[in-house]
Amino acid sequence: MKTSALQLTDLPTEILVLILSHLPAPDLLACNTLNHSIYTVISNSIFLQYSIELYKACALDNKNCTLSYSEKLAMLQQREEAWSNCKPSFHRVVPLNFTPGSVYDFSSSVYLLGDHTRLRLHHLHLPHHADQAPQWYLFPCDDNRHIVDFGLNLHEHDLIALVTAELRVQSSSTSSMLSIDLSLRQFSTGQYHPSAKVPSIHVMVSELRWGSPSINLEIVGKYLALVTTFWRNANSKCTVTVYEWQTGKVVMDINGNPESYSGVVFISENIILLPNTETRALELWKIPGPNEHPPSAPLRQLALPRLMPQNILRFISCRGEPNPTGFIRSQHYSDRPFHYDPLDSIVLLHLRVHGLHLSSLFTIFVHRRSLLNLLPPHAPFVDIDVEKPVPWAEWAPPITFCIDLGGSIPSRWITTTCGQRFVVLPSPGDDSDESNTAEDALRRKPRAIVVFDFNPHNIRKAECELEADPDAKKIVNRERKVMDAQEIFAEDIVSYLPYVVAATADKYRLDGVLMDEDRVLGLQTDFEGHIKYVEVFHFG
Repeated sequence: MKTSALQLTDLPTEILVLILSHLPAPDLLACNTLNHSIYTVISNSIFLQYSIELYKACALDNKNCTLSYSEKLAMLQQREEAWSNCKPSFHRVVPLNFTPGSVYDFSSSVYLLGDHTRLRLHHLHLPHHADQAPQWYLFPCDDNRHIVDFGLNLHEHDLIALVTAELRVQSSSTSSMLSIDLSLRQFSTGQYHPSAKVPSIHVMVSELRWGSPSINLEIVGKYLALVTTFWRNANSKCTVTVYEWQTGKVVMDINGNPESYSGVVFISENIILLPNTETRALELWKIPGPNEHPPSAPLRQLALPRLMPQNILRFISCRGEPNPTGFIRSQHYSDRPFHYDPLDSIVLLHLRVHGLHLSSLFTIFVHRRSLLNLLPPHAPFVDIDVEKPVPWAEWAPPITFCIDLGGSIPSRWITTTCGQRFVVLPSPGDDSDESNTAEDALRRKPRAIVVFDFNPHNIRKAECELEADPDAKKIVNRERKVMDAQEIFAEDIVSYLPYVVAATADKYRLDGVLMDEDRVLGLQTDFEGHIKYVEVFHFG
């Protein structure tokens, strides 16, 4: 009697699921089309479905979360559906009980805001459920030291790094001095961080007449990158210092010309992006390892669009959220079920251009992974002139999206991206709406909250929805976009990066919007630009 060969589908379902669980998500999706039996196994497995949905959302599972896979899957699907339709699950208004200042950050479900004294830092833990009531807390800071800025790494290290300044009067000099220091604190306790061997690091001493420095810092893994710029002192240098924050050791120190560097983005755990305003280029630097010498030049320079001679690039601000994690890739202090993959997230670049008769804000979006792909696999590079920036037309068009925001978007708030999304308020129209009070009449008209999404899976999903329902409230763009040079640039700016746009059905009186993984934070300001209250729009 002849017996047939054993087929893969003859194996018990539990064994099939175990085998399929070792496949990368793209291969798992491809297996869906093999035959009906395999499709049924994948469709009926919560774990495999969760893996596929993580892949589509460009997210990573958090092993520290104790929820079941079925709970994680439901939360992920609900969140992505809410973002796709731009429909928040709940909305809450939170007033301020203090006079705010200018330093702030928004990350990992925490909104931090300094007050007008620059001596105190307030933080708001934002709700994940409608029945949670958010309230303001005061973070313990050093007395008599002004908070210049701060940086966060909450999920990986429960860390906040405060940059503070203290006035010192020199008896031997007619000018007063500022002592700039870095204080490494555990966010949950407010105490010095237990992993920091040198919890207070002296950065520099500057003359008071130079003004307060512009500070930007980011923390990834064991590295803390600090950018210091004095915009009012033409004789000073811009400095970029990379520390191993646990030991206090300086591993890289870059001296730039005045008003050159003003921000930093970690592209990976050991590659940083430094936009250079002076050279109008994006510099990619490698942080040296234990047995490597500090670099004398960037790995690669990527030129920004050329300006007309009469125009000046005033500054470049940058942001990429969430940050990469260190080599261990731990989210030890997070209880959330999943997080966006940092490598798939977008980097935002605001370019403020001043001309003879205009001032405008241009925004560039590019994926972190695309920037990494521009680096050859091995350094040092061969046959590459690293001192010469790669022209914009040679590197940017296929991987970027550029938009002229016309100066209407307040660039004081840079925390407007998370993962592959970007949130913005459209420019207010000239029409005035009916108002009940004089105060309302003077405010901006209500506007929808608009979300751009650069996730390719969500773009394809939106295209299918538009095919089924042409009236769906979404816009998909895959076309070649050309931003005219006009009087600003010396070349037309071409970009191809696809995106989908959705907007909230309701409109709100807001002056600014911020974003993290789960929510949009709306800001309402008074006539002097001070924040009066925040509105929480929760999506996931």
